[in-house]
Amino acid sequence: MSTVLILGGGTGGVVTANVLSKTLDKKTHKIKLIDRNKNHVFYSSFPLLMINKRKPQHLTRELERLNKKGIEFMQSEVKKIDVKQDEVETSKGKIKYDYLIISLGAEHHPETVYGFAEGAYNIYSFTDLIKLSGQLEQLQKGKIVLFISSLPFICPSAPYEMIFLLDAYLRQRGVRKNIELTVVTPETSPEPLAGPKVGESVRRMLKQRDIKLITEAKVLSLDTTQKQLILDHGIHVDGDLFLGIPPQWGPNVLRDTGLVEAGGWIKVDPHTLQTGNERVFAVGDATALRLPVMGILAPKAGIFAHYQAEVVARNLALLSQGKKPKHRYAAKGL
Repeated sequence: MSTVLILGGGTGGVVTANVLSKTLDKKTHKIKLIDRNKNHVFYSSFPLLMINKRKPQHLTRELERLNKKGIEFMQSEVKKIDVKQDEVETSKGKIKYDYLIISLGAEHHPETVYGFAEGAYNIYSFTDLIKLSGQLEQLQKGKIVLFISSLPFICPSAPYEMIFLLDAYLRQRGVRKNIELTVVTPETSPEPLAGPKVGESVRRMLKQRDIKLITEAKVLSLDTTQKQLILDHGIHVDGDLFLGIPPQWGPNVLRDTGLVEAGGWIKVDPHTLQTGNERVFAVGDATALRLPVMGILAPKAGIFAHYQAEVVARNLALLSQGKKPKHRYAAKGL
């Protein structure tokens, strides 16, 4: 019996597992999924969690539920990936595989920005958002600064969605006139990969809602004593409440696999999501998919992970039957 091993229980990993459970013959194939957490978290609803329009329990599902579909779930930490030996070492032992799908997402490193961990809420952290939602519910006045530490970052539309929802939420509560909103980004313009028209449209909407925008900003540190975000060129941004996106890297466990490029992102075929190893695939935020012509990293978001997972799973199903893979990822979601 062959084993298909999936690393990561986010969107990419769960979609891959679900599609494989419907397309693979379970008599001859075993599907295993490993994640260090017991729950799948639905990141797309984070903006609504922030403004108290969703409860934390609405955003999670136990990964053990996959067992009912014939998918073996193991809660464990991935320690090492050995693609030469077709083996993954976990905190619960070593696992051999015939096919490997890596969907480990991006790592967040707030510790690399001095003052971030002590003075800012990570808006991509489930636990931070739960705390933030409680504080926003009581907030009456002050200055809120939402900042992006560096590029690239996952879900590039999320910070703008969040600031607009925050603006609407504060207006609904009748306190918006007492609260100043600012967005700080290293981007040249909001949503640069969507094109200049989109960027200009977002700029216009921010201005209409009296939300300040600072672009091309390099975040140096967060001074929690003076309550200031320190940028390059001597720019200081005052704030009472800081919401941030920390620097994001490819998972550290991938560094020694020979599969990654600079930055720790996995090099993959843009159409098949196959890595340099023919039996190893990668989907989701951990991949280094690049846009044609420009050569820059494509946006990282759950919608892309979903379609990438569909392609990989359906091609693996064909391979298992001795057929030639025919499905190709066409950057759906753009």
